[in-house]
Amino acid sequence: MAKTNVTSTQFAAKKLLGKTQTRPSLTDAQEAYPSNVSVPGGGVFAESIPREPGTEYFTLYSASVNAPATVERVYFDLVAIGDGLYDADAASEDGGESGQNAANHAYYLKLPSNYETTSSNPNRGTGSFVNDKRLYLSRGGLQLIPPFTTDAGLPGSSGNNRYYVEIFSGDPTDAANKISSTDAIDWQFDYYSGILFIQDSASAAPVTASAYLYTGKYLDEKLTDLSSESGANIVVKDEGVNKTTNATSFNFVGAAVTATNSGTDVTVTLSSAVVSRTAVTSTITSSVNDQILGVSASAALDIRLPAASGFSNGSKLIIKDEAGNADVHNITIRTSGADKIDGTTSVTLNSGHAAVNLYTNGSDKFFIY
Repeated sequence: MAKTNVTSTQFAAKKLLGKTQTRPSLTDAQEAYPSNVSVPGGGVFAESIPREPGTEYFTLYSASVNAPATVERVYFDLVAIGDGLYDADAASEDGGESGQNAANHAYYLKLPSNYETTSSNPNRGTGSFVNDKRLYLSRGGLQLIPPFTTDAGLPGSSGNNRYYVEIFSGDPTDAANKISSTDAIDWQFDYYSGILFIQDSASAAPVTASAYLYTGKYLDEKLTDLSSESGANIVVKDEGVNKTTNATSFNFVGAAVTATNSGTDVTVTLSSAVVSRTAVTSTITSSVNDQILGVSASAALDIRLPAASGFSNGSKLIIKDEAGNADVHNITIRTSGADKIDGTTSVTLNSGHAAVNLYTNGSDKFFIY
């Protein structure tokens, strides 16, 4: 015994509402068992879809300037399906809204025979992106972008929803051949299988269709890419010497080192507690990055300070006669421009093992402390 129309209708309606049918007389609210649509990772869009793509045929479009191209406008061939050939007179079981002769009512979409030479898709000629490939046979490898993926065209939004499929009775580049979505033939389209259904036959049968084909990566491909990236070798070096070539984590040790993250971006900060020493043997202009200048002079020398404005407020600098001969080879610390050290433009170390500690206001002055 065949399923009744009530059984079939209830089954389909409950499925759409996320319920499993256990009894036709139960409403969807009364059904206790949940349901959903099963979709493999190879059929889930994993990259962004343009809100309002361009309109050139066989051209790729992306969601933004730096995003990968994920859709391509394609015109497809429409091929009649044998089971769709029937007489849809109004009085028949398969009837439409008017008397008519036997005609084709179902068509499948397939890529054109010259797709591989016409398309700008870098994947053309591979997988399902081959000449004459039927969408319904690709098992999700070829998918059209459905209209619900964008808010363009919805009330209160701007732009046009270009993801609605269009069908033509001839050359799709000629607008005169377009069959309107409100045409009396009463047609509807399945965006997943690429099947066109026509309720009432038409004097001019559709021969081509225009739609946007997804060319981006599916979920399984994206996850594989991420897995490969996370497993890539990272070479860690300490002043040029390799420590490891397959690091899986980094540990930041010490109160002077902090790490923060925003998404996948990690920022490591070295605080002012981290110090470094620079050896000095002759006259130099020091850097704002210098913290300790250790002087070993063989003749009198000058150390020119950079502008105080180049330092952070409170930055410190130590200058030390490490050789212990500043009484013979004087060390003179000089400012730049109009900067001053305790009101003067220079300070001289003239006794063995002398040192001076400076800090700055980060503007125009240094101070001895």
